[in-house]
Amino acid sequence: QVGRSTESPIDFVVTDTISGSQNNDETQITQSTISRFACRIVCDRSPPYTARIFAAGFDSSKNIFLGEKAAKWKNPDGHMDGLTTNGVLVMHPKGGFTEESKPGIWREISVCGDVYTLRETRSAQQRGKLV
Repeated sequence: QVGRSTESPIDFVVTDTISGSQNNDETQITQSTISRFACRIVCDRSPPYTARIFAAGFDSSKNIFLGEKAAKWKNPDGHMDGLTTNGVLVMHPKGGFTEESKPGIWREISVCGDVYTLRETRSAQQRGKLV
């Protein structure tokens, strides 16, 4: 599980820093654009070695945790879905992961692991289009 919180459910703590700092003495923490409980990455350890990303985090009771301002909706199948307040964004480079690869298109991941086009703003209540 990835996020900016240092609480025990978080396995990897990620923080924002102001860009342009040349060394650790100049690094400053700014208001974070990373959610406290940003996402969970689940990888199969046996073939076909699938990896899935789910936006939002899970609290100590293993319940999904989203902030009050997070976009939420009910899917046609009746399941609830949503986006973290700041979004969990992924990009697959064109040409794969090589030295010659070029940036691809950014997408946003939902709580249920669905992939959407980006919202108008990162914290907008209206989700992008399902990809």
